[in-house]
Amino acid sequence: MSRYWSSVVNGLTPYVPGEQPKLPDLVKLNTNECPYGPSPRALAALRDAVGDTLRLYPDPNCDSLRESIAAFYKLKPAQVFVGNGSDEVLAHVFLALLKHEQPVLFPDITYSFYPVYCRLYGIECRQVPLTGSFEIRVDDYLTPNGGIVFPNPNAPTGRPLALSEIERLLRANTGSVVVVDEAYVDFGAESAVGLIGRYPQLLVVHTLSKSRSLAGLRVGYALGDTGLIEALWSAYFSIDYKDVATFSILAVTLVFLPSGLLGKPEVEKV
Repeated sequence: MSRYWSSVVNGLTPYVPGEQPKLPDLVKLNTNECPYGPSPRALAALRDAVGDTLRLYPDPNCDSLRESIAAFYKLKPAQVFVGNGSDEVLAHVFLALLKHEQPVLFPDITYSFYPVYCRLYGIECRQVPLTGSFEIRVDDYLTPNGGIVFPNPNAPTGRPLALSEIERLLRANTGSVVVVDEAYVDFGAESAVGLIGRYPQLLVVHTLSKSRSLAGLRVGYALGDTGLIEALWSAYFSIDYKDVATFSILAVTLVFLPSGLLGKPEVEKV
């Protein structure tokens, strides 16, 4: 600690990344890395990207990638925000959409980055206890708030919240944003993306790091009403943003093309 630290940093308890052992061929459950390799199409795109074009900056708007993601989910590109992993996406979400007078609500046992963002950005928060069976209970969130955020399924408990319960929450909570963090949705929950057209306060966040085996590319995205997405881009371009890398844009764009993978990794059968 130095006397030159700001009061914000002095009061932080930072997020601690999972340990990265150096031994080869480990399945690292602590970081929830997928044990299977990424799509061969993604690897081919990376190989093709090695060339003279690497001297150029990436497209800051990620137009081709946003178009592919939007087509996959039957949305408009203006409903897609892209960042360097879902952690960066969530950082912009907290700053652009969850900083209000009322506290942000999230489970007391959940992704440990949520309280870190609140402390970093000076956001009031209230951690809502899970039930005795480690489940999220919607009724506990039907109270004035500045926003609601939770993973589905929740992490690290793995308990999913039914889509009908998410919709019940959205019907009751129209005055603030509801963020559903679907980092692990492919492992045991029903996605809320289909509700976006009916609820302008819904934002769904995804990552390419888990079920799609592309953790090394650092790509995440958010889907929602154009008004929410505009706020995220406004925050993104108001700081010293870091473009999503050309490698990542090319590889992930191919993953979302309609002819083949449906956004999931190809797993070799043995």
